[in-house]
Amino acid sequence: MSEPQRRKQKQKKLARLEIVASLYKRGYSVRKIQAEVMKRLDLPTYSTGTVQRDIQSLLSEWRESRLSDMEDALQLELERIDDTVRELWEQWEKSKEDYVRETNVKRGVPKKKDNDKQGGNGTTEIKTVSTERTTSNVVGLGNPAYISEIRQQLQERRKLLGLYAPEKKDISGEMSFASYLIESGLIESAEQDIQNNA
Repeated sequence: MSEPQRRKQKQKKLARLEIVASLYKRGYSVRKIQAEVMKRLDLPTYSTGTVQRDIQSLLSEWRESRLSDMEDALQLELERIDDTVRELWEQWEKSKEDYVRETNVKRGVPKKKDNDKQGGNGTTEIKTVSTERTTSNVVGLGNPAYISEIRQQLQERRKLLGLYAPEKKDISGEMSFASYLIESGLIESAEQDIQNNA
């Protein structure tokens, strides 16, 4: 097979996969996908086996893409947590430093000021009569809120990495069998299997 023929065949396959993907996402059966692809691309033949292979190829591609996207998202979240934890540790260290606190207290009395020379309303201003400055040495013992937030961030990090055991769910006798099937997702997966085999 020559290079132009291979290129043309690849283009046909990509067009076919695009149609199959859109129809499969809408829940079309294998036979309906087969008929629609043959009609749209004016194909003389297109077996249900090829339809199944196309669907499996798409599912595999989507799985890989989703895993890649998930890995990128996971890495981004881990980087954000790491940056936050670094900043929190810096703030924790600063909160342990001793410092001098200065306070300035001004005392004053109101003084009426005439703005309007024709007897209108005047404004009031405060005249400072004394200023008191105090200083005190504060011993930094560390703000425990930083440690609490660091622990929370590290817990989130461990969850993202899957370091915790899965949560155990106890099913009480109060739940019906149908409710259990719906909650566990078994009904959805069975319906998907039926659609895939149709």
